[in-house]
Amino acid sequence: MKLTEKTKFNIALVLIVFIFVKVFYTFWTADDFLVELDRFNAETPYKLSTSEEWNGELEDGKLGDFYACLLNYRGLSSIRRKPGDSIFFYVYLPSNFRLNLNTSGGEVSSFKILKLNPNGSKEEQSGHVAVNCPLSLLN
Repeated sequence: MKLTEKTKFNIALVLIVFIFVKVFYTFWTADDFLVELDRFNAETPYKLSTSEEWNGELEDGKLGDFYACLLNYRGLSSIRRKPGDSIFFYVYLPSNFRLNLNTSGGEVSSFKILKLNPNGSKEEQSGHVAVNCPLSLLN
């Protein structure tokens, strides 16, 4: 079966529209969900882990100055990574929220916020955004 030029054009058009809508929707909902950061503050307790399944904590404390730094997030296109090993950290927050942190050189270069169901599965999440927050800001 040979496709006509018109059919090929229509298929390409449908794919382009689908991709555009998907990308637009992802950016739209990611920004909307980032308002959930307003639930927290510098006094919010956290538990830090290198495991998404929570196999033990590395440290715990309060968000401190790290919270203010997170509020200075930017679009992912402006990400700036420090040289060094890349490590993923998971910051567990009250009310079943979690921050997924992408770090390199001891600094968070991007993160996303997730709301987890009681069973630990993802209920809702933002997209990744860029920041430059040293992990040392966590209290």
